[in-house]
Amino acid sequence: MHHLFARIKINTRHKFNAHIKPMQEQNPYRTVRRNPDDYSEVSDALGRHFQLRSHDLKNTRDLRTLLLDAAYELQAQPDLTDAHIYLHSCTLAKKRVEIEVEQFKRITQPHIAGRIMLHDIRATAQHSERLAMDGASTVSDPFRKPTTASQEAVLAYFLQRHLQSLPGVSISTIAADTKASLPTIYKVLNTYDHCIEKDPEDKTLRLHYFAQSDWLHWIQRTNQLSSAYFIDRSGAPRSANRLAKELARLQRDDLAVGGLMGALHHLPTLDATNSPQLDILVHGTRRTDLSFITEIDPGLERYKGRTEMAHVVVHFIDRPASLFVYQDGQNWGALPDCIANMQKAGLTHQVNDALQLMKQGQKP
Repeated sequence: MHHLFARIKINTRHKFNAHIKPMQEQNPYRTVRRNPDDYSEVSDALGRHFQLRSHDLKNTRDLRTLLLDAAYELQAQPDLTDAHIYLHSCTLAKKRVEIEVEQFKRITQPHIAGRIMLHDIRATAQHSERLAMDGASTVSDPFRKPTTASQEAVLAYFLQRHLQSLPGVSISTIAADTKASLPTIYKVLNTYDHCIEKDPEDKTLRLHYFAQSDWLHWIQRTNQLSSAYFIDRSGAPRSANRLAKELARLQRDDLAVGGLMGALHHLPTLDATNSPQLDILVHGTRRTDLSFITEIDPGLERYKGRTEMAHVVVHFIDRPASLFVYQDGQNWGALPDCIANMQKAGLTHQVNDALQLMKQGQKP
């Protein structure tokens, strides 16, 4: 590994070897841009982060160079929390990218590998043009996804599999699917031991029972993350259905419909009419860029008054796996998340009805 890093240094940024001419100037086919804006540092409540961007990357050689650049930066600056690589409009197959990253992390020291996050952004042509005109934000990237899973995230994974009547899974599969650490997974297993069935033969786990009190406990923990509220001051607000259609036109896989509308999609027999507000689930953290709101309705503006007055409520899915489902031309939030949104909106009666329907076996 040492000789690999030593040999590859001449292909990385001149920051490490200022007297060596950058490789891309010698190779016209290189797709890793070396513009100043491609390298940046961001400081927030979670620490200092290094960001590295690439546009239109076409080959594995350049991808490996990016990974090495990130590794060198983390090695050179131990106080950096992590490094984020953003691939904009990459033409490599997603599976190829995943394999390359996995192989790279296998041969890299764990304290470096665990701090490198790669974001493969495949935006629509329209969105790419907008980014080119407006400039991509280095402080709050709209595509930045959470990289760690909480206990609530692990349980949401169990709940979703339970509602879909999926078979049990091993601990290694849970870790791979949720990106949760083993200590986090074991905490969930201990807390909800009364709900989880263990198969001693194939060593798999599944949720076999979830009481209403368990639901309410999970919902309360899930709703601790603050939401963002928007109101239309034009005097003629669009309906929630119209806003949902505008949301679908954005063709973004990190946005989904949640709340009562999402619950009605999963549970058509739920005794309720559509809510006048639209609940939007965003796969991201509270630092996620919410400028997409003006794309679905320019009349919407951020609102910090009475929450029941809001026309649009944004909830953050702060976990690596969103659990979104694409159906009927729209992304829908997982039913557990929709129910949590309903509880936050004070729709207690509808929440109880939804839990009763699921108890009766009317699963999505």
